[in-house]
Amino acid sequence: MLIGINASSIGDAGYPKYWGENSYKKAKEFGFSCVDCSILGSPTSVVYQLDKEERNAFLLREKELAEQAGIKIHQSHATCLSLGRALSDEEISNLLNDIKTAIESCKILDCKYLVVHPFMPNGWSDRGKAIAEDTFNKNVQYLQLLSDFAQKYDVTLCLENMPCIDFSISTPEEVVAVIKKVDRENVKMCFDTGHVAAFSRSLTAHEEIKKCHGLIKVLHVHDNYGGADQHNFPGMGMIEWKKVLASLKEAGFDGVFSLELCYPDKFSEPVFETSCRLAYSMAFEIVNGLID
Repeated sequence: MLIGINASSIGDAGYPKYWGENSYKKAKEFGFSCVDCSILGSPTSVVYQLDKEERNAFLLREKELAEQAGIKIHQSHATCLSLGRALSDEEISNLLNDIKTAIESCKILDCKYLVVHPFMPNGWSDRGKAIAEDTFNKNVQYLQLLSDFAQKYDVTLCLENMPCIDFSISTPEEVVAVIKKVDRENVKMCFDTGHVAAFSRSLTAHEEIKKCHGLIKVLHVHDNYGGADQHNFPGMGMIEWKKVLASLKEAGFDGVFSLELCYPDKFSEPVFETSCRLAYSMAFEIVNGLID
């Protein structure tokens, strides 16, 4: 199983804060072979501010930097919108257009997988309410629309489980129900290990993986101690990683063990670099069965 990291060449945090256009080279130096390219995830990203010609040039440069470093851009993350209230038709339309731009961008980056959050058209507190049925139906509608668009670009959309206890499409099982209803070959799942633990201490990542057989195409790997979405390094929390790996192998997952970490980037460059090497070493030991 390959090991990946969330990184890109631009931004004011993590890898780009210290290394800019050398970020992919540094990731390769630490041992990573793939990245979760973070440039599409924010609605304020430069990608969404440029006209098409400028955007394409920017993305081709990003792809070139990764290729020169020997790094594969394996996945990226679409922008999302959750305002704690019902979204207007205009807000939803703008969001869907941004995700279409992200899909087009993935094609240019030669990135196969685009992660999307469940849509929150009725806010993030609909669990147990009548409006939850509308949330489900709109997720199916939007994902079918986007999957038809993504098919033209050979991009697979991966719906992610969430840590939101009050939102009706959060657990892996709830996400799977949406994916099955969408019924498109290019709509699969992003399994987020930390979101399972943050959602409830009564759920375990390794047991939830068993409910998603055949659907998991990408991972977001991080850890926490339950109750908070902390994005700790794997092993710094309550997740039982040996069992997670066993469940992934049983499920036939052959993708990338892709870390999605909050970086300790308030420190000097040598300290930050040490943390990056540590993150890879921890992932390596998990993937290769070297932990208890």
